[in-house]
Amino acid sequence: MESLRLALASVSASLADPHANVQTMHQVCRKAREARADLVVLPELSLTGYANASGAANRALTEEQALDLIEGAVDAFGVGILAGYAEKNAAGEMYASHTALLPDGGHTTYRKLHLAPPEKGLYRPGTDLPLFAFKGFTIGMMLCYDAHFPLAFHRMAQDSADLIIVPHASPRGTSEKKYDSWMRHLPARAFDNGLWVAAVNQCGTNEANLSFPPLALAFDPSGHLTGPPRLTEGLHLVTISQKKLTDVRSHPMRYFLPNTRNDL
Repeated sequence: MESLRLALASVSASLADPHANVQTMHQVCRKAREARADLVVLPELSLTGYANASGAANRALTEEQALDLIEGAVDAFGVGILAGYAEKNAAGEMYASHTALLPDGGHTTYRKLHLAPPEKGLYRPGTDLPLFAFKGFTIGMMLCYDAHFPLAFHRMAQDSADLIIVPHASPRGTSEKKYDSWMRHLPARAFDNGLWVAAVNQCGTNEANLSFPPLALAFDPSGHLTGPPRLTEGLHLVTISQKKLTDVRSHPMRYFLPNTRNDL
């Protein structure tokens, strides 16, 4: 059965030194390749840093600029990469975006649908739920606050998603408190939809004095943790298997999605 090895990277992101963020991406990808990972997942806004104050527009990248930065790491290490950034378009509008760039050159950009209250007025909400295919899996992305809205996960599940990856830039609290929060909703997203869910938070204290507790974990299609979460900075390696998808989706009393009443 096919499998996909994820490297969830709980790392810091500077507001003042974008070059350091690119270096971090390269360091993470080097370690991920050594660990035989297929896909590296960096936190929300990993290339530009997270803050909701003035100055965000000065750090923002166009999609093309972000792709150029990510492509350098993909080419150097031969892994797929998911990286986040504040994206600006030609009209000067900004989105909280995350781009997946694969070794074959294919790319998919997700723009955050659900903006947290402090983000409103700074970013525009996205309008799409794109999926991409990699190593036999259909994969979607959500970002941080998005994880609290089940219908978006359900929509992607109905569009045949096997795995939904949720990069975060969620400040405040300890890793243990963040873990307690995630355990209240992320297992349900996996269990209700019969798919894999993986999540990773930014870590460290940035120049805006926002402190992010490190955390990375994943849930299988039964809503079970794949193993102990990572509560420290660094890589959390997870193997996503087709077998566990098949085990759930072939069981008439464990796979609920086909019996959803969409006519209500």
